Amino acid sequence: MAEHRPDSEALSAWLDGELDDAARQRVDEHLADCPTCAAEAIALRELSAGFAAMRGETLGYDLAGVIEGRLAAAPPPPSPTASREAPRWRAWLPATVGAAASLALGIGLGSALLGGAAGNAGNAAQPTLVSAMRVFDPMPPGSVCLGADTCYAKGTLK
Repeated sequence: MAEHRPDSEALSAWLDGELDDAARQRVDEHLADCPTCAAEAIALRELSAGFAAMRGETLGYDLAGVIEGRLAAAPPPPSPTASREAPRWRAWLPATVGAAASLALGIGLGSALLGGAAGNAGNAAQPTLVSAMRVFDPMPPGSVCLGADTCYAKGTLK
């Protein structure tokens, strides 16, 4: 047989006097026969008595008036448009610095690859266009060599 569980809602309504006569009579009869529900009713009665014994706390004055007075005396908050207008250029600063650095790096690497002033200083005999075309060699400059014969022309290996 399943264990009986008290109906706390019905017991609370019985304790508060919210039941009609027929429902109150059924709960009274059930409490006489069921010790579990009777113990629950006693616990609810003690809880209700404990709440009734608590004293109510009051402030002694209207707190809403105090809060309204403080809100009225407070300075108005800054408008959202004013705070957005001042640092507008700062939002573009990281992107601008990044673009300038990328452009400078691209120009520097491009001039080195094409044999600019620094690139041709040690190899004046090789024209700029020929060094640029080496990118299309089977093993372009800077690639990983599998062996000496794949990276160097025959007879240039020292």
